[in-house]
Amino acid sequence: MGFVLRKTLSTILMPLPAALLMGTVGWVLWSRGKRKRLGQGMVAASLVGLALVSIEPVSLNAARLAEGGAEAFPGDSVDFVVVLGNGHVSDPDLPVTAQLHGQALYRLTEGVRIATAQPWARLVLSGYGGVDPKSNAQVYSELAVELGIPAQRLILEQRPTDTAQEAEYLEPVLRGRVFALVTSASHMRRAARLFRARGLEPVPAPTGHLAKTPGGFDLLGWVPSEDHLKRSQTAWYELLGLVWGRMRGDL
Repeated sequence: MGFVLRKTLSTILMPLPAALLMGTVGWVLWSRGKRKRLGQGMVAASLVGLALVSIEPVSLNAARLAEGGAEAFPGDSVDFVVVLGNGHVSDPDLPVTAQLHGQALYRLTEGVRIATAQPWARLVLSGYGGVDPKSNAQVYSELAVELGIPAQRLILEQRPTDTAQEAEYLEPVLRGRVFALVTSASHMRRAARLFRARGLEPVPAPTGHLAKTPGGFDLLGWVPSEDHLKRSQTAWYELLGLVWGRMRGDL
């Protein structure tokens, strides 16, 4: 129940749903003539706010804040390469590369890249299935094998529903060992803190960076777009995750 409530609240607090909710409430107040000025202000604020988070300067800086300058894996020798779960849809009519969400594909391919360079390391794949018949770890493993990682090198952890549980369930395997922690750059700060809170020492291996500095001035970057909005939403989700983790005492 707590997991569902947490996911519902985090969804509502995303920029797009929050702006739509504020605009709808404002429109109701405006159209009914009660607190008309407040309603007009709420509609205006929702439109302006949504436009702002949908332009490149705002979304890029939000991504930089969330990622905190996450640098690439330094190449340290590790015993395990841990790939944290993300999302997937196990549609048998699609190639496995298309079944993974974009950030999940980034994570898995980075994990395979590191594991290929260090053939002594075990590849640990995490993630539950939710309503999907397959777990995220299972879909990860299918692609990892197709990319050349022997099945006997894989360790699957299919129980965790969030990052805190990933750190909890993987602690017995990773305690006292050197391991690369592979996740999205925007998620790395929170994930690394959760693992360190359990006495583990991950070597960060961020991927799927959103804060990519453009080569020059692009006027189109000031035009609201779906891509910029998505980047803002991802950054905001991670920043909310940091706040929530501190409130719970996990970080």
